Amino acid sequence: MSRILLAAATALAAALGSPGSARASGDSDQMLTGDVVSAQSRWVRGGTAIVTDSVMRLDDGREVTVRQLGGSVDGIGMIAIPSPAVLAAGDRVSAEVVIARDLSGRESRLVQHLWMSSAPDGGVSGATGGTLMPFVRTVASRTHAPLAWEANCATISFHSDGTTHVDGDGEFAEMEAVINHWNDVIADCSYLDLKIDGRKQGEVGLDGTNLVIYREDRWCRPASGDDPEECYDPSAAGLTTLFFIDDNDSDRNGAILDADVELNAVDFAIARDGVTNRPGRCLSEISNTFTHEVGHLMGLDHTCWAGGDRLEDDQGNPQENCDPVDALPTSVTEATMYNFQDCGETKKSTPEADDISGICSVYPTAADPGSCFSPKLEDKGCCAVAGSRSGSPTGTLSVLALAFAALLALRRKKKK
Repeated sequence: MSRILLAAATALAAALGSPGSARASGDSDQMLTGDVVSAQSRWVRGGTAIVTDSVMRLDDGREVTVRQLGGSVDGIGMIAIPSPAVLAAGDRVSAEVVIARDLSGRESRLVQHLWMSSAPDGGVSGATGGTLMPFVRTVASRTHAPLAWEANCATISFHSDGTTHVDGDGEFAEMEAVINHWNDVIADCSYLDLKIDGRKQGEVGLDGTNLVIYREDRWCRPASGDDPEECYDPSAAGLTTLFFIDDNDSDRNGAILDADVELNAVDFAIARDGVTNRPGRCLSEISNTFTHEVGHLMGLDHTCWAGGDRLEDDQGNPQENCDPVDALPTSVTEATMYNFQDCGETKKSTPEADDISGICSVYPTAADPGSCFSPKLEDKGCCAVAGSRSGSPTGTLSVLALAFAALLALRRKKKK
């Protein structure tokens, strides 16, 4: 079976590779191999986003700086799901980079893909033997604290532009239905209430608004005065960005502060019940893709490991290896939080037992905080040095990639 990381399609490779969709504006790709000697995270975009600049000492002796979305600054972390793990001092890597420029014309080398020399062995863990299917939680990249909302609610806003791929206001009605369905399936065991806060303008960033936005012109985060355009993997149908407390000295460690969802209307045809105004592309059903992304917004991670830092499920087992798919149990492949989907797929529209168990374990009715409030956004500092790796995700900075993402065959080609 052809698969794509909740991004897209079973077969339409041409649609996944549409011109410009995975490239920042600028020059051609470069491949760099060497050791990371330092890594530093900092705020950009007026304090609404974090990037990490890493210095690589290449095998020919040169030192170059590469840039990635995400990191941790003065106790606040940022994760984009999906994307490569953020580098840390001591890493040995090969990095595919592209040159991009901010609105002032300054150049940066943006990391597109990473190959780590110290990747896990990738073995498939044994069956759990329990009656409940395992679930995986997203964790803070530096402190490894599990992420969750502090209040008994999370409020979601839709970008007022919506998408032209669906007639009328159909996309808004479908997204509301997804949120209501999540509320219904967790109502008996969880206190968390997803609320809808209407339609707004805005952009992705730490601003207290949990925004859902369709990207139709370019599958990229637009450039700003101090930050270049950051383009995403064209095989990803959606991407969720989380901001959170990432500080062991804080009693709020792991608290989610902001969550934004971007949906790929460049490489995919956004569809409602199989109907779209952009025929000929791989269909990304709103009910399927958005249900998965809302799972990320609530703190759930992918059910199998496809690279980067390898997490553990609720039973202490490492994530199953996504490859080979034939070796995966149905508890992984049938879950809403499974990393891959087919063109036109709808089965992720209904959360499965592990997805529901995950939310009810994180937000159990008995632990209801009793109030719905907006997260308090911490003061943002200047910069922070990334921690070194020691073979564990703990103490590292990562940009996690949790979107529906690409045909496995396509991903294999890129890594050859």
